Amino acid sequence: MTRTAYITVSRRRACAVAMGALLAAMQLTAQDSRPTLSLDSCQAWAAEHHPTAKRYAIAAENGDASASNAAKGRLPQLTLAGQASIQSATTHVPFTLPGFEPPEVAKDQYRVYAEAVQPLTGLLTVRDNVRLAHANAATERSQIDVEMHALKVRVNALFFGILMLDEQARMAELMTEDLRVGIARADTAAAHGVMLRSAADALRAELMVAEQRLTEVRATRENYVSSLGLLVGRELEGDVALSRPTAWPTEPSGEIRRPELRLFEAQKASIDVNRRLLHDVNLPHISLFVQGGYGRPALNMLDNNFKPYAVGGLRLSWNIAGLYTLRKQKRQLELNARAVDVQHETFLLETKLTLNKHASEMEKLRRLMASDAEVIRLRERVKESTRNQLQFGTATANDYILHVNAENRARLGLAQHELQLLWEAYNYQMTLGE
Repeated sequence: MTRTAYITVSRRRACAVAMGALLAAMQLTAQDSRPTLSLDSCQAWAAEHHPTAKRYAIAAENGDASASNAAKGRLPQLTLAGQASIQSATTHVPFTLPGFEPPEVAKDQYRVYAEAVQPLTGLLTVRDNVRLAHANAATERSQIDVEMHALKVRVNALFFGILMLDEQARMAELMTEDLRVGIARADTAAAHGVMLRSAADALRAELMVAEQRLTEVRATRENYVSSLGLLVGRELEGDVALSRPTAWPTEPSGEIRRPELRLFEAQKASIDVNRRLLHDVNLPHISLFVQGGYGRPALNMLDNNFKPYAVGGLRLSWNIAGLYTLRKQKRQLELNARAVDVQHETFLLETKLTLNKHASEMEKLRRLMASDAEVIRLRERVKESTRNQLQFGTATANDYILHVNAENRARLGLAQHELQLLWEAYNYQMTLGE
């Protein structure tokens, strides 16, 4: 066969490969027309359906119940009691008078009574117990906020990971197209003795490796989609389409607003309340009381008849046993507060290091994108030159397709870097807590 016939056959095979690529592109376009899944909807679904979100209602109800129970300490404390006893001796009058015989007090005595006690200094303890219940509830809510923020980070990681895998799949598919073009050209050349068969076999082996890589990427994508579906509480198809998020709507403020900071503040508030509570419980207890009962004897010890009685007044008591450990308890609270401060400082340091890492990565990606633009410009010039050569017969269709794919790879590289920059920007904002 002449060289002209060889070139004609090569062009026909290249056209066939190009038509196959065009059909694949049309199929991808049809797939992209399906409804897409956005990052905002994933975040909303995760916040609504994840089991952690249910703890907000539990924590609120538990906090209200604890505060309500503590507030009950303001009410009078009611006591019902009864007593029956027998004594070895009783009170007696040690003398007698003419015409007067002192009564003999019975040794068996009975009493049933009710007592109401209204704390006075105890109201301080009640107040701080209520505050402690609210402080503990705030700590629990802040802890849930921390876990929900971690959930947002996981959703972001899976969502952007799927987008990155889509870009890798596009690169792998473009590479397989290039290899198929090369295989078609090598087969034609080998059939006419222009090239060794081993060259085509080498390209086929490389094509198999590329297809294996594409299979790995698709399998990883299905795993990511399945994990994302579990987090958002939705049944997602393995080939679900994701929409690329837009740039963050506002410029970063630079101020760290992470929920961990609110957790540290809530923990410090609980420690402060415990410190006041420790002071309250070691004060002398003053209370009003009233007691009414029925018994024998009543208030008159010389009267052996069952009678009602009542007594009321002011009561003072002081349990000084708490003073034995007061200093140690204060020291423990101080150490707890210092531990929270250290955790706060450590968290801020680690967060700033992470922010610096994201900022450096974003700067690197901006530089890569600037060079990507230059690479695209050069690839486009080469493609246009090859197109002109193709018109005059000095270049083959295979050459033009390879240069077209090279330009597409450059554009895909730019798109991948843009996606990485967007991901880093979202990571930066999430690290700030915005």
